[in-house]
Amino acid sequence: MRFNNRPVRGIVLSTLFNGRIINVGIAQFRTAEAPDALNTTLGSCVGIVLYNPRKRHGGIAHILLAKQPGGRIVNRAKYANTAIPELCRELGRSGSPVDEYRARIFGGASMFGDGSDTFIQRIGQENVAATRQALAEQGVTVIAEDVGGTVGRSITLFLDDGRVLLRKNGKEKYIYKV
Repeated sequence: MRFNNRPVRGIVLSTLFNGRIINVGIAQFRTAEAPDALNTTLGSCVGIVLYNPRKRHGGIAHILLAKQPGGRIVNRAKYANTAIPELCRELGRSGSPVDEYRARIFGGASMFGDGSDTFIQRIGQENVAATRQALAEQGVTVIAEDVGGTVGRSITLFLDDGRVLLRKNGKEKYIYKV
């Protein structure tokens, strides 16, 4: 291993790390395997982390909305009810059944408005509810969550051991539950 100081969205990540940091944008999902890491930044969007400790393989979906409106879907990664099945299919191509993956959910903050009960204020809550439902439909167990509130967060999934670095409110903590 070598020691790297890699900038991650303005924050320096100092750790023994031997892989690439792959950024996951809004309405995208990515999969990777150890030694790489996946990173995304969330507000009212939800980041779904799936990880298989046996394979040291996982993915992140960064969903923007709970469900697609009527009509043709241009980007299946944009919505919880379409992105999660797509992510599970992609991870299944590694040869592991989806029930070997464990989920962690992040984001879903109420980032907009004045606290009134409007569609904009409820986007985060609706994203979290749709994410839980889609994961249950896929048979994936949710083992940890950091959702809601009024502040955004950034997450990095390290595929060597499944830990997630959560950055929120200027603080960092590692979540080791896999």
